[in-house]
Amino acid sequence: MQSKFYAQAGVLLLSGAVAAGCARPLPPAERAMKGNVELLRTSFRGTAESPAAGAAAAVAEPTGWATLRGTFKFNGTPPERPLLNDRIDKDQAVCAPGGRPVPREELVVDSASQGIRDVVIYLTGPAKFPVGDAKWEHPDYAKTREATLDFDQKNCVFLSHMFAMRSKQKARILNSDPVAHNTKIEASGKAESINAMMPAGTNSIYEPRGEAAEPFGVACSIHPWMSARMIVRDSPYFAVTKADGSFEVAKVPAGVPLEFRVWQEKAKFLQDVQVNGKAEKWSKGRMKITLQPDEKKELAVVVDAGGFGK
Repeated sequence: MQSKFYAQAGVLLLSGAVAAGCARPLPPAERAMKGNVELLRTSFRGTAESPAAGAAAAVAEPTGWATLRGTFKFNGTPPERPLLNDRIDKDQAVCAPGGRPVPREELVVDSASQGIRDVVIYLTGPAKFPVGDAKWEHPDYAKTREATLDFDQKNCVFLSHMFAMRSKQKARILNSDPVAHNTKIEASGKAESINAMMPAGTNSIYEPRGEAAEPFGVACSIHPWMSARMIVRDSPYFAVTKADGSFEVAKVPAGVPLEFRVWQEKAKFLQDVQVNGKAEKWSKGRMKITLQPDEKKELAVVVDAGGFGK
């Protein structure tokens, strides 16, 4: 107790000496409390080490750019596409001229290549994509970040059955028919919905202003058999397969772990697949991959007929 009193008194005397401008002798060094000294040393040591600890925990950044491309193919006999003609009960001269067959588009398989059309593959990880960050988004994508894309309908069919766009882009919805349409975009997530009445030959602008976690529906209230799907993402890294099942995502961040999700209308998120001859399980459609700088990664994806249900 006496030692503690002298230490505290020494602090007070020192403060008074500084205030008065005259020097006073300090208490003997051995009266400093060793426990407090060690506590201060530990505290300062921790402060000095924290930047290094923070650097070690920093998120990895891309080291270049790569290309992801490939094909999605159907394993089995391509299914026949059911017709919509029995539902076309108005404007038949435009929607099914001359009784022309109008097949459904939930699953379209090319008979020559077995390619699956309208599979969408899109980046989902990192979770919050750093839009405009030159380390993550290649400068070439800045040119189209706020572009306007055309989304047309002709003969009562949406010409892009699986339509992909960025959240800051605009879609110019066209009506190329001589009859009116009512284009209803039923968005999800942060994307906005619209219900646009469109007289013959007109157009309307759709601005999503936010992204969606998965594709959502597009319909026409006047012609209820019409349908399409739309996906809106902040990131530019997505692709929709062509008629032969091929796709390409260019200038993808390399050197970091990425997550893509893969979706097809009839199967929803693709899960049980073969990739380059090996069976893989994509839980809820999640495909994880790390690409190397300048790599051109090829994925030959095969999906069994059973993956699409009945």
